[in-house]
Amino acid sequence: MQRIRALAIAAALLFTAMAVWTRPLKPNIPTLQLTFTEAAFRSILAEWQPAGVYIFKTHFAIDFPFLVCYGALGYLVARGTSLFARHTPRTRSLLAISLPVAAVLDAIENSVHLLFLLGTGPFSPTLYFATGIAAAIKWLLIAGFIASSAYALFKAAR
Repeated sequence: MQRIRALAIAAALLFTAMAVWTRPLKPNIPTLQLTFTEAAFRSILAEWQPAGVYIFKTHFAIDFPFLVCYGALGYLVARGTSLFARHTPRTRSLLAISLPVAAVLDAIENSVHLLFLLGTGPFSPTLYFATGIAAAIKWLLIAGFIASSAYALFKAAR
């Protein structure tokens, strides 16, 4: 339980730091993550201007440790607590891998976004589309884990 608590604290601190650091970005980072074309991606970078692009580039120093924390935390919560005890073994197994898979997709998405920012293009339209799909699946996995956790807590409280 100490590992879970330490990971939860680390994830919360990293998330808070990332939210504060990226607060000036309008539109926000999830909007950029859910772009599927080069034109949409570049349009948001243009709105951010150089100062915003700098914030985006440097936020990865927080985001990579954060994704490690939330991926591990999700696995440990699903496997090491009774939160999902009322779920079937198969559902518990799927929940246990949902945040680690989301974290892997997040790392891939981050790496490709850094490539778009720092690499010499042009890049395939398929790469922009695939990165948007990875981000969408990541967000669905995170939302599913959160919804399942809320449901489990609600059922346990009844």
